[in-house]
Amino acid sequence: MPSPIVDLAGLTLEVNHLPRGVRFYTQVLGLSLLEHDEERGVAQFGVNPAQTLTLWKPVTRRANDPRLASLRARGASHLHYAWQIRPEDLGASKAILDEHGLGWTEIDLGTPERPDPTVYFFDPFGHGLELRGVDLADERRLAFPPAPVARPPHALPVMGLREVALAFGDYAGMLERLPRAYGLALAKEQPDRDFAQFTLGPAPEPDGNGTPRRWLYAWDPQVGLADMFGGDHAHVRFYADVDAVFALVRAEGLPHVRTGEGLAVRDPEGHVFEFVPSPPAGTRA
Repeated sequence: MPSPIVDLAGLTLEVNHLPRGVRFYTQVLGLSLLEHDEERGVAQFGVNPAQTLTLWKPVTRRANDPRLASLRARGASHLHYAWQIRPEDLGASKAILDEHGLGWTEIDLGTPERPDPTVYFFDPFGHGLELRGVDLADERRLAFPPAPVARPPHALPVMGLREVALAFGDYAGMLERLPRAYGLALAKEQPDRDFAQFTLGPAPEPDGNGTPRRWLYAWDPQVGLADMFGGDHAHVRFYADVDAVFALVRAEGLPHVRTGEGLAVRDPEGHVFEFVPSPPAGTRA
């Protein structure tokens, strides 16, 4: 049966200083600021027409998003996530990181026949960011294909969110639950550690080598590549067939909230997953 998960819609990071986060993500990433509410501790950015990045500063005894209060949603701390970028822009991106005084590490995730250089760096709050090249001519299409976005000259030329990596203390339980409770498509596991890759699309596909697909990585609490951790208690949004996911979530008996915006679910590990309808036809390939 095809997975009801269509694509990655957005994610939420936890920060301890909202104005500093706004400066970083507007100046270094060149994202469009959609909302900045100091009282609620919320800043939201447009990544492209179909994806958002949100910052939450924890507020004592108050939910950053009242819709999700019953699920005790939090932004992710020390989250590792990745951005899609054109491979030819990686060199300029390293120069931009140097100009901002940000250290970076380059690791080749490809093969000798087809290199896949990837750049890792951190934001001011310990979240681990990755720049991963994507082949815009790849025939594998998705709900919202990556495309160049106009950014200021001093900002990284990112096109979209590529992946999010989450930590799960009960790795074996996660491996069974994510396909059963949400319909996520398991693509592969790594043989040498507890690390699983889920394709955010109708069927499992191989990762790497310029694929435009988006991904959910799930691993046990560990240091990953470039000393980056998976996020704990994350809030992640997916485009999906909401009715299909709702049927799975009810059968699993997980705490959830359904509103006009979609379906939000609290996973047993503390992550809150939100499922919203697919992007409008005008934003598709």
